[in-house]
Amino acid sequence: METSSENGFWDEMNPQIRRRLLMGSVGSTHLLGTGIRSLESDSGLGAELLFAAYAANPLDGNLARSILNLETAPGFFSGPALTCLRHVAAAWVRPENLSYFLRITARRDNDKIRHYIESCLEKEPGNLFWLQQGLIHAGASSDFRYGLKLLSMEQHEAVRPAVNAARAFFRLMNTDLQEAADLLEDVSAVFGETETAQLIASCSLKMGDRNAAIRSLAACVQKQPWRVSETLRLHDLARGLDSEKRPLPGRTAILLYSYNKAEELDSTLKSLRNSELYESRIFVLDNGSTDETANVMDRWQQAFGEQMARIDLPVNIGAAAARNWLMNLLEVRECDFALYLDDDVEVEQDWLSRFGTAVAAYPDAGVWGCRVVSQSSPAVMQSVDLHIVQPSGEEGNGPEVDLTRISPNPFRVSDLHHQTLDAGYFAFMRPCASVTGCCHLFSTRKLLDNEGFSLFLSPSQYDDMEHDLRSCLKGQFAVYQGHLRILHRKNTGNASHVSVEQEGNALGNKYKMQAMHPRSEILRIMADEESLLRSDIEKKTQYLLDAGLIGSKV
Repeated sequence: METSSENGFWDEMNPQIRRRLLMGSVGSTHLLGTGIRSLESDSGLGAELLFAAYAANPLDGNLARSILNLETAPGFFSGPALTCLRHVAAAWVRPENLSYFLRITARRDNDKIRHYIESCLEKEPGNLFWLQQGLIHAGASSDFRYGLKLLSMEQHEAVRPAVNAARAFFRLMNTDLQEAADLLEDVSAVFGETETAQLIASCSLKMGDRNAAIRSLAACVQKQPWRVSETLRLHDLARGLDSEKRPLPGRTAILLYSYNKAEELDSTLKSLRNSELYESRIFVLDNGSTDETANVMDRWQQAFGEQMARIDLPVNIGAAAARNWLMNLLEVRECDFALYLDDDVEVEQDWLSRFGTAVAAYPDAGVWGCRVVSQSSPAVMQSVDLHIVQPSGEEGNGPEVDLTRISPNPFRVSDLHHQTLDAGYFAFMRPCASVTGCCHLFSTRKLLDNEGFSLFLSPSQYDDMEHDLRSCLKGQFAVYQGHLRILHRKNTGNASHVSVEQEGNALGNKYKMQAMHPRSEILRIMADEESLLRSDIEKKTQYLLDAGLIGSKV
């Protein structure tokens, strides 16, 4: 492939492939789907994408088998990589009965899960299915020592490259940096340096060698310019945006609302107290709590003094109404920025100046958000830069809203971050369609102009995303600041324990949100966002060309 200063690379690409790659170049499932579509459209990228998909998750025998089942795919692999692919596919055997394992996994009974996985590995030595399940569990709980324990078990020599790739990743995540670096060198010899560039960059940065990180990413982007995630990260490293900190240019109101989460609110306010707040004011709304929330607010009001204001409501009015109440306070309306923060997060010391950097880089954004990870398992990313996706086959013409369907206008946000762990892949800044509502910053003027959060989506769920969609329709897209990480106590997705009422409310609000935004609006947002993402990556590629970090030819 060739990197072009004419930006013709994206012009010549199949539109469906281009849309998917502009979202990012990480995640084995994402890369596999994109690779298959590339083969179907004969775009010329299929070989690289399929290889990247496998290299992103080389112990997944189901993935390996899927690639081998593609008629032309085996020809894309050669030497040790093809041998490894075939042996992984053969050694990965899914048991016929997984009912017990699924039950204990659903309960998140860690002791039983580990005991069962280890007993299965003893009974079926060499079955990579159980090794993969153990590594998934270790990653989900951020227990990398446990993952390394499983990886120390003896395996067939032919699958060693895949095992070493997993070992390198787990060594890096466990901060065994020299061991990780040594293993990555071995893995690169089999899978190639493009497939290890992100991990080499992360390892180099942790070891204090910034130039090595830049060299690794630059070599990758030079060889395969479709690597959008690597390009974004390289650009920010080259410009120093990953370490840049700027105060927000104006007065900021930090807005919290809480209902019966006294312990979590206490931790959140403590982290605020330990951070650099400049002259920001904090507004905390007690949404009719019946637990110890009032006492927690009493204590922290004494600690913050006049910097903190409180609002006590007799009943719970829901998240959307609480957000609207806070934004319409006279003192908040007079501020330049309004920053909503959930009552169960922990902020870093420099969080506001990280937002200041994002505002300086993208001053016209509709909202600025950040990278959110699980407080109990920090390797698990809950939210990053989110992009609107429609299911395959739904992109064309159809009814604006079909109220006879469970999904009246099916669309969702991208999930690349759920296909991997937080190893630095999303350490960049760029525009997107939406950011998570647990920590997001607004220009107060734009927030007020957007008419608040929809009360149709009470008491909670999807009100923040729907607000972002309305901003997108005005041409005011979100911006993701991936160099700011926030810890969030709430578990999301499959790892969450929610009541029937909560699940029903979430599904109901998702239905209502889809009905509120017909197909034509979603397609318009998707088209506008694609143009925005493309313009952003082309400008950053041009910067790298001008800086001499990549050249116009391989």
